[in-house]
Amino acid sequence: MKALLIAAVAFRGATLIDGTGGPPRRNALIVVSEGRIVSVGEATPEALASLPKGVTVIDATGKWIIPGLIDAHVHAESDGDLKAMLRWGVTSVRLMAEDVAAAQKLAVESRARADIPEVFPAAPIFTVRGGWWDQGEPPDANLNRFPASAAEARDAVQKAKALGSREIKLMLDDMDWCRAPRPALVRMAPEVAKSLVEEGRRLGLRVIVHAPDLAEAKEAISDGATALAHGVLEPLDEATISVMKSRPMFYLPTMDIFEFLADTHAFVGSVFADEIVTRRMVGLPAELVERYRSSSYAEGYRQRYPNFANVSRRLPALRENLRRLHAAGVPVALGSDMWAFPGLGVSIEMDLYDRSGISALEVIHMATQNAARSLDIGRDRGTLEAGQRADLLVLVADPVADVKNVRRILEVYKNGVRVGPIVAATTHD
Repeated sequence: MKALLIAAVAFRGATLIDGTGGPPRRNALIVVSEGRIVSVGEATPEALASLPKGVTVIDATGKWIIPGLIDAHVHAESDGDLKAMLRWGVTSVRLMAEDVAAAQKLAVESRARADIPEVFPAAPIFTVRGGWWDQGEPPDANLNRFPASAAEARDAVQKAKALGSREIKLMLDDMDWCRAPRPALVRMAPEVAKSLVEEGRRLGLRVIVHAPDLAEAKEAISDGATALAHGVLEPLDEATISVMKSRPMFYLPTMDIFEFLADTHAFVGSVFADEIVTRRMVGLPAELVERYRSSSYAEGYRQRYPNFANVSRRLPALRENLRRLHAAGVPVALGSDMWAFPGLGVSIEMDLYDRSGISALEVIHMATQNAARSLDIGRDRGTLEAGQRADLLVLVADPVADVKNVRRILEVYKNGVRVGPIVAATTHD
């Protein structure tokens, strides 16, 4: 994919949705220079006439511009996964990773590359022997991902910090909610989990916890976690919501994975109902589409996670938790965790929020500013305001009318670098 850095460019005439949750602004003028937004205003004749000479003016009339999307929960199995994420408009990601040093190397590399999102690792992923994520995933050669005591936990977090980690993740789940009647996995001991969280916070790290069961989620909240990596499967009580709001603690619903595990065949069918998903060049390879649509693909997940009926029963509680937390002012940040559809998973997740009763403007806010804030990068990106990084999408359809229109991308810009088709432009002189 060829990239082009434009030193100074002005987008004129688009409808701007700036990511703050505020209303759309018609006939916008967005000036970008050296990867940063210089100004945002209205494209009046006077404003256009006052542009400095040499600015490239792009006529975006009839288009919509939104911030680059941010996925606050991804796993990437390949470089191709990361490239797919950027093609679908995802310009920054929280990458869950096992190896701190390798993840830090990828993060540095991502800042210099125009063909993948910028990577912000949550590493390492702490678990327990025999627990979730001890399924053949590689160990970290520099530290112990499987601490068996509070002392080992503190030592491992200190080593992660020394290796450059700014965020760690831990698994607090026996997976019974999706594995029964298969045996439950080993769960991390409470004292180990508490030490991981507390030592991480003491060292100034963010701590994200995988804990979809209510009891474990409340344990993570009590320990001091900064974010829940998944939605909670049972109704949250008011006292817990109050604590999450007061901290504040970020909530990443990952609705798509619960929908996926509840009925994989129906989920895949709903994704492929949108023709843009399977369109050549912007969608998925035909052979992958065929595989996903096969009955054997869905059956494989039913065998691995046979408690799908329980997951299905919990979907209303997941939706209600999302609505209640949002209404209470708890910051909801979009995270997809969607391994089957890298990049596309963000718009799938956004659609599920919309169908849960969240307005499209607020859904976009969750996928931009809130997601950025969950990564502590909200001062740099997540909105289209003066001083922010020029991560933005040019869309050909209105995402407020239908939030799935975030898929209808004309161009993607990452840090002022254009990574999509070239639109007609004129030079101001």
